[in-house]
Amino acid sequence: MILSSCEIREEKLVKYMVTDAVSPYYLSYLDQSGQIVSEMINAESALDQWEYSFFAEQGEIVYISGNYKDISSSLRIMIMVDGKIFRQGSSSGDTVKYVTVSGVIPY
Repeated sequence: MILSSCEIREEKLVKYMVTDAVSPYYLSYLDQSGQIVSEMINAESALDQWEYSFFAEQGEIVYISGNYKDISSSLRIMIMVDGKIFRQGSSSGDTVKYVTVSGVIPY
């Protein structure tokens, strides 16, 4: 007797979201093709919001990390899966540490 398991991996909508910055900041994130993308984002007020959305299968790794150089700034980074907050992190006034948020998309 042979037993086999067929696991169906669903696609989930993943959204990286960054808020609260009042000046330029740097981001590195894992994109939909699994490549690390690095870019500088120009924010002018805490109301400015950066987003990146893509579809990924359950069990895939998601990752985003950011840093800012203006001591009067902040950074809040969220990973959302199907519209719900999956992971988040934040920093205020700390220009040395990176805010890094990551995980594996749950089944």
